[in-house]
Amino acid sequence: MNGMFRVLPATALATIVAASVQAQINNNPPGGNGPTGRGRGPGVEASVVTNVRSPEVNPDNTIAFRLPAPNAKKVRVYTDMPKLGDTPVNGSAGFDMTQDANGVWSFTTPKLAPSYYQYWFEVDGLTTPDPQNTFVRPASGVYKSVVALPGKEADFMMFRDVPHGNLVEHQYLNQLTKVARRVVVYTPPDYGTGNKKYPVVYLLHGANDYERGWTQTGMANTIMDNLIADKKAVPAIIVMPFGHEKTGAAGKQPEILALQKALGYTPPPPVARGTAPREGGAAAASAPAGAPPAGAARGAGPGGRGFGISPSGWSMEKEMLDYVIPYVEKEFRVIKDKDHRAIMGYSMGGGHSTSIGFGHPELFAYVGAFSGFGSTNLLTADPAKTNKNYKMIFIGSGTEDTAVNGGRTMHDALAKAGVKHTWSEDPGYGHDYQIWRQYFYRLMQQTFRD
Repeated sequence: MNGMFRVLPATALATIVAASVQAQINNNPPGGNGPTGRGRGPGVEASVVTNVRSPEVNPDNTIAFRLPAPNAKKVRVYTDMPKLGDTPVNGSAGFDMTQDANGVWSFTTPKLAPSYYQYWFEVDGLTTPDPQNTFVRPASGVYKSVVALPGKEADFMMFRDVPHGNLVEHQYLNQLTKVARRVVVYTPPDYGTGNKKYPVVYLLHGANDYERGWTQTGMANTIMDNLIADKKAVPAIIVMPFGHEKTGAAGKQPEILALQKALGYTPPPPVARGTAPREGGAAAASAPAGAPPAGAARGAGPGGRGFGISPSGWSMEKEMLDYVIPYVEKEFRVIKDKDHRAIMGYSMGGGHSTSIGFGHPELFAYVGAFSGFGSTNLLTADPAKTNKNYKMIFIGSGTEDTAVNGGRTMHDALAKAGVKHTWSEDPGYGHDYQIWRQYFYRLMQQTFRD
């Protein structure tokens, strides 16, 4: 889900600066998503005023993207729609846009299924979100625009007039790395009306996302609201933690370093890729049978758990066990047993979910991995015990996703060993929220039913 960022050419930068200065002189309003919006994007001169609308959802379920950039030489739009375009970038379809006499570049999609779609522009090598669309998705390494295409097939993820839950944001300090972190928690609509306790789902994000990804683009809170209103899901608390050691936002680095300095902490130097100890890696392979891997996080065990610890000693497993779960179980009315805990996630979060979930059968009875998978060693060592430990093991991937091969391998190993699980291979889907939302929707109708 990476965005592609390049250095802005000097000529384009000069044009943008000139346009910005002139815009201040003219006091022009910023671009908008309505018919009166005055769009200004990369390469646009302030003297060019257009009634450009972008994006525009058409009655035939096509979407028109437009960008006023008269000085640009080449403009493309990349989206997470089905792969109808050429030159995929990080799993996204790319389309050349065409320029009209007024300098406005445009592209209209084929007819699409109702959903939310992400997209961004590439202008002469510069990647940028749509300057006329304020519905954006910022994350650790991604900055994309989002557009809603309503319709029956997407009703499960669209806002409806039903009771709505709340989102709680909690910030805390990781005492190991001295880094400020945040977790987002969804509470069901009736949470504030009594003393009822709820099951809890730990919902994890991918490598270039962050703790708000599942609500900003995954629509997890809206999906859950609708499921509860339709009585299709057991009301549950959804916990969405941050899955990296520290944020990837460059602008946050001075704050991180200043906080660490103020607290007297010196981060360890980075280690060359492939040399740091990894759970289940080479160090684990030479360890005595039953011994934890060298350098393993607290609670880590043998069996190729993947996603090793960093030079500082941080791992997502430690984050969950030392901070996230204790916070949730202290501050929220949750049922504190494994039969009422689930862990699931996509991509990197799928790897984290399987690593942590399979490593801690005493904590989780439900594990789901979307387009991201881990080792099966802990499951296949004793299939009968595994089948007793877990109420649900779900793995899934789209066929257009390179991760599908890992899913197939995992499915084959589990099936051969007789481990009960569900494997979902979904034609036409890539490595994106188009399928991950559907997985979350499907699994929440099955979780906590037994």
